[in-house]
This record gives sequence, structure tokens and C-alpha cells, in this order.
Amino acid sequence: MTQPSLPRRICDRCGRSFSWRRKWARDWANVRHCSNRCRRHGLTDQDAVIEKRILDRLADRTKQPTTCPSEIARAIAPDDWPDQVERVREAARRLVSVGRIEMLQDGRPVDPDRARGPLRLRLRSGP
Repeated sequence: MTQPSLPRRICDRCGRSFSWRRKWARDWANVRHCSNRCRRHGLTDQDAVIEKRILDRLADRTKQPTTCPSEIARAIAPDDWPDQVERVREAARRLVSVGRIEMLQDGRPVDPDRARGPLRLRLRSGP
């Protein structure tokens, strides 16, 4: 027997998708985060700045229309950029979920939930 697919949502904080859980049955309409960690941290002003940096960086690209999350992290915090890479990836996943950009691996779009390893980001083209 095949299990029916459960409703899915995108976490407001990390941009990952998560599915319905029985403990959320009464409150599913109000669930916005995938975990307690994401709920505690929430979105900050810096997250909005990172999203804007990604979009600005991609809009300025003429010869190479893609960028790497580490390039954005280096632009935000040159001294401790490795600590910022995951925040940039989270911001990129949020932008993918609203249809503004695409995540690429080997030149092909990938699902942000399954993407592991080196990524490139580009503005979404077309509808």
C-alpha cells in the first residue's frame, strides 16, 4: 500500500521544505517553521540584507550570470566568511521558494532540499 503524500510547507527561516506532522494537526494553518531552532531564531534584518546582496550581486553580473554562496559570504564578512555561508544558503533557499533565483549544480537547476556540495546561484529566467 502506498502512503498518501502529506501536505508540505517551506520554512520561513531556513527555506527547507517540511511536511505535516500529527502533533501539528490542530494548528497546521499557523505552522511556519520546520523546527524549534528555526522558530527561536526567526528572520532578522541581516537575513533581509543577505537576500538583497544575493539579488544585487546577480543583477550586476554580465559575463558570468551565476555566483557562489561563498562569494556573497565573503562580501558580507571578509574576516569570518565561513561562518556566514550557511546563512547565505538559507537566504538562497528562501529566494528559490519564492521563485526569484535558481540553485544550480553542474549547470542544472537542483532542488534546494537535496542540494549538497558546491552550488551556484542565478536569477530565474522566464515565467
